Amino acid sequence: GTGTGTGTGTGTGTGTGTGTGEGEGEGEGEGEGDGEAPAAAATVLFEQPDPQCVAPLLPWLDTLSTAVPSQARSRERATQPGGRDGLWLRLSTRNIDAFMASWEARPAGVAWFGNAALRRLLCAPQPMAPKLRVEASGVDWFSVSTEWEAEGAALTEAELARLRGAETRFVRLASGWTRREAAQVQDAAAETLAELGLETGVGDQRVSLVQLAHARPEALALLDGPAGSPDVLRRVRALRKKVAAFKGLRRVAVPRSITATLRPYQREGLDFLSYASSLGLGVILADDMGLGKTLQALAWLERLRTKQPDAGPALVVCPTSVIHNWEREAARFAPRLKLLTLAAGRERQAQRGRIPEHDLVLTNYALLRRDGEALAEVPWRAVILDEAQNIKNPDAAVSRAARALTASQRLALTGTPLENRALDLWSIQAFLNPGLLGTRAAFVRRYDRPDAAPFARKLLAAKLRPVMLRRLKSKVAPELPPRIEEQRDCALSAGQRKLYLAELAKGRSLLDELEGAGGVRQNKISILAVLTRLRQICCHPALVGGKPALGSGKFDAFFELLEPLLGEGHKVLVFSQFVQCLKLIAADMDARKIPYHMLTGASRKRAELVAGFEHDPDPCAFLVSLKAGGTGLNLTAASYVVLFDPWWNPAVEAQAIDRTHRIGQDQTVIAYRLVAMGTIEERIRELQASKASLAQDILGEDGFAKTLTRGDLDYLFAEESR
Repeated sequence: GTGTGTGTGTGTGTGTGTGTGEGEGEGEGEGEGDGEAPAAAATVLFEQPDPQCVAPLLPWLDTLSTAVPSQARSRERATQPGGRDGLWLRLSTRNIDAFMASWEARPAGVAWFGNAALRRLLCAPQPMAPKLRVEASGVDWFSVSTEWEAEGAALTEAELARLRGAETRFVRLASGWTRREAAQVQDAAAETLAELGLETGVGDQRVSLVQLAHARPEALALLDGPAGSPDVLRRVRALRKKVAAFKGLRRVAVPRSITATLRPYQREGLDFLSYASSLGLGVILADDMGLGKTLQALAWLERLRTKQPDAGPALVVCPTSVIHNWEREAARFAPRLKLLTLAAGRERQAQRGRIPEHDLVLTNYALLRRDGEALAEVPWRAVILDEAQNIKNPDAAVSRAARALTASQRLALTGTPLENRALDLWSIQAFLNPGLLGTRAAFVRRYDRPDAAPFARKLLAAKLRPVMLRRLKSKVAPELPPRIEEQRDCALSAGQRKLYLAELAKGRSLLDELEGAGGVRQNKISILAVLTRLRQICCHPALVGGKPALGSGKFDAFFELLEPLLGEGHKVLVFSQFVQCLKLIAADMDARKIPYHMLTGASRKRAELVAGFEHDPDPCAFLVSLKAGGTGLNLTAASYVVLFDPWWNPAVEAQAIDRTHRIGQDQTVIAYRLVAMGTIEERIRELQASKASLAQDILGEDGFAKTLTRGDLDYLFAEESR
C-alpha cells in the first residue's frame, strides 16, 4: 500500500515506505508512521510494500522530486532498501505552488495519511454548516444561538481577513498552510446565515418574524438543519412553521383625525411604525424623497395621541428649511394637533414653559444643540428627527444632544440613511435603539473597514430589517399619481433679509411717486424692474450687487434638498429664469464637487448638452434657464424637478415640469418649488391662486403685469411681519 505521513515541523516528505525517527520538517511517507524526517544519527526502519502496488506511484515521485526547487529539499535523505529516496521538503512561498501542482497530478487511487494541518492544505475545503439553537421565543420574536458544526475547522476573523486579501493561492497562517478558497467557503456559509440576521460566536441573538420573512428559501432552509436535542428540534420546527405562516404585519386603523387618504404603501408604513413602537423599538423611515414621510409620521403621532391622550407632547427636530413644511402639513392633515414652533429669538425661553400645553413641538438642529439640556428634561411622548443624516457624526454636539433626549418613542426620517460610511447608520441607531448594533468600536471593526467580510453589509441589512423601512419611488410607482408637487419654504439669511427690506422700502416709495405720473399701466417697466430686483435678492444678494458674504437662505435650502436626491442616485432638473443665478449655483456645485450640466440661451450645441445629461451614468443635476428649457426639451432621464424661483405664470411653471413629465417617462415626477418666506415670492404664489384668469395666460411676465392692479402692487410691496 502507499500513504503519506506528516511530522511536526514545517517541511513535507514523501516516500514509499514507513519512516520513523526524529527531525525537523513535516514528512510525507507511504504506509504507517509519523513521517518525521530522521535525525542524522537515528536508525531508520522500512517496511517493504508490494512492488506491484507501488509501481504506479514511483514515476510520479520522480516527477515530484524534479518539480520542487532543489534548495528547498533537505540535505538529509532517507533511503529505503532498493536505493529509492524519500523526499523531505520544507514548504515556503517559493516552492509551495510547484509542490501543490505536482501533488494534484498524483495518480488516482493513492491512499495517503496526514495530520490536520496537512489535510487542510492538501484537501479542497468542505462546505461548512451552522447549527441553530432556539433558546427562547415570544409572540413574533426568537432568541437564537448559532455555531459551526465542526467548530475547530472554522477560521478566525484575523485569518479570514488575511486569506481574503491574499494574492497567492496558498497562505501560511499561524495554524499552518491554508488554501485561499477556505475563506470563500466559510464566507459563503456565513452569508447565508447573515440573511437571517445571525452570525456565529456572539451568543444569543434576537430575531423577528420580519427578519426571517424576507430571507431567501436557501437561508430559511438552515432552520431545518441539525438542531441537537429533541427539545431544540421541536423549537426550530415551531419557528419554521411560524415563518411559513407569516403574511405580514397587522393592519392598524388610520386615525379619524387624519384628513388625508393614505396610499397603500403609506398604510404599510403606518403599520410598520405601529408594530415597531409596540415592541419599544425606534425606527428609520427611509423612503425615497417625495413619498410622504411627513404624512406617515403625522398619522403615527395621531395614533399614539389617540391611544394615550395624556402621554405628553412630541418633538420634531428638522432643518430650518423644513419647519414650515411641517407646520403646513400638520395644519392640513392633522388639524387637531396643538402645534408650537420654537423661535430663534429671546422668546424661546418663555415658549419652553408652554411645551406641556401642546401636542407637537417643532425646532431645528441648531436650536437643539443650544437648548439640549432644557429639552432633555422634558418627558417626550415621541421624538422625530427629520433629515436624520444631520446626526450621522456620532461625535458632533447635535448628535450628543439628540441621544440625551428622553422619549418613549423615537423615529428618524431620512431618504439617505447612509451617505458616506456605515458609521452613519450606527450613529442614527445610537439615537433610536442604543446598543442594538453593539459598541461603536465593534461596529466599525465588523462593518466599517475596507477589509470587512463580504457578507457584512447583508448581515447589517438583516439586523436593521425590523427597525428600518425603505421604499423606492420606482417600487411604489403604480400607487403614485403621474406628478407630485411640493413647496419648500426658505428663510432668508440675516444679511439677505436686511438687503431685501431696504429694496422693499425703495419699491414702495417708487410706487407712490409713479401714482401721480401716469399710474401703474404707463410705468409697468419701472415697476417690473423693482419687482425683479426683489425676486433676485430672494435668490441671492449677489444678483443685485450685494456682497456674497451676505449669504442666501435659499441656496442653503436648495443644497439640503439636492444632495440627498443625488445621494439616492437620482438625476435632477433645476430651473431658474435668472441665468446669473444658475451660474452662482454652478460655482457652488464646483466647490462642493457636485456633477452638473448647464443649458442657457447662450449655449451652443444644445442637442449635445441634452444628450450629455441624458446619458450621464452618474447622478447629476441639469441647470436650465427658463428661456432655454421652457419648450422643446424632452428630459425623461430626470424624475425630480426643482423650480428655484417662482414665476409669475403657473402655466410656464407647468411647462418646465413637463420637460421631464413626458412620453417615455416611466417614473412619477416630483417637483419642488423653493419659496422665500415672508417675501414677494410668497405673495406671487398667493396671487397666482387668486387670479384664475392668470392660469390661462402664457404671455409670461408682461402678460402678468397687464393684470396687476394698484391693490395687487400694494399687496406685493407690503412688508411681512415675519
